[in-house]
Amino acid sequence: MSGKINAKILLKFYEKTRHWCHKAVVEGYQKLQVNGIDYREFEEEDISKALYEEMVELPLVKEKQITIVPEFRLYGKKYSNKDANAKRSDRIDFRFSKWKQQKQLEYFGEAKNLSLNNWTKSSNSTPVNASYYRGRYIDTGIKHLLSGSYSLLTGFLIGYVVNGSANNNLEALNRLITKRKLQPAIGMIEQQKTIGGHFDCYSSENQMVGKSVGLDHIFLPFD
Repeated sequence: MSGKINAKILLKFYEKTRHWCHKAVVEGYQKLQVNGIDYREFEEEDISKALYEEMVELPLVKEKQITIVPEFRLYGKKYSNKDANAKRSDRIDFRFSKWKQQKQLEYFGEAKNLSLNNWTKSSNSTPVNASYYRGRYIDTGIKHLLSGSYSLLTGFLIGYVVNGSANNNLEALNRLITKRKLQPAIGMIEQQKTIGGHFDCYSSENQMVGKSVGLDHIFLPFD
């Protein structure tokens, strides 16, 4: 065998690994839901920190020997088309990785806060612009994974829903995609599925040049 992996076996293993990563996000979120902390006013990075701390302790992650790195720096041409020094290199919220023989499989998660309506944080009177965050989910989330800073990566999106329901935020995102006339390059977020008993999981089909690229979206409601 000389250390090589059959392509079909590698693909099947990658699909399983991707499912385990999605499930780790869901199980980590479920742990957050029962710890009595209100995350609605947390900054995006602080929710990611809390989620990371729960995920690395999950039996699933330990059993499957998945390594999770938060705030992963995209150094070098393997990860980014951007020619930048280390300080200016892009970062993505989570890198999940697992070894199969001599092959390291990597999968990436980018997280964004989402709000349905404008509201004000009680802790510091900071106004939250819901429209801005919807645009950000598309422009620095979806677009970055499809054709921007993260386009060399295989990844998925995590929506921290801090205002409104997951379903209503999903509908608002789809309305914005329609309003901006982004289809078919950016597809509607639909095709609901369930992961680990969590129903707010979706996918989108995005038509890039000469190919269709699927993206998974896992919404985590905190409101």
